[in-house]
Amino acid sequence: MTHSQKQWFDAVPWESVVTLNKALCQGQKMDPLTNAKTFESARGLWQKSVARNMTFDEACEICHKCHELAPFTFNNGNTFAAIGVTFVEEDLKLMPPVEAQIIRTTIGHYIVGLIGRRELQQVLRHFEPLWNAGSRAGKDAAAASAPASTLRPQEQRSPA
Repeated sequence: MTHSQKQWFDAVPWESVVTLNKALCQGQKMDPLTNAKTFESARGLWQKSVARNMTFDEACEICHKCHELAPFTFNNGNTFAAIGVTFVEEDLKLMPPVEAQIIRTTIGHYIVGLIGRRELQQVLRHFEPLWNAGSRAGKDAAAASAPASTLRPQEQRSPA
């Protein structure tokens, strides 16, 4: 999962990043202000990443770099950490809750600079067998339910 290449940013255009930051600020009754010096640089980096295939590590690195540019005055870290976690949220639903929370927290801490890339990779590598097992279980469950939906109406059987 963490080694697979995909367009992580495809579903998150820059406008969605700005909207998330505004929502986080409004939730804390703050004005959603931007940093005029770095906003365009962060937007450019983000938009360049939308169409790129990359690993999850690379996607986290883009979120980290955008956080470092600090395009938002308030909730800058929360904005980019939340987005980084959403990239893997569907996979985390298949994992035990404690392990999933460890991964969420590690991703967020990396994006906001509380831990380094090495620590992020160590935690992801530690949980990779569990992560892969969860992904396989989810795919197996989807495959098991698929044949029933592909049967023609006269072939469908009622459950015993």
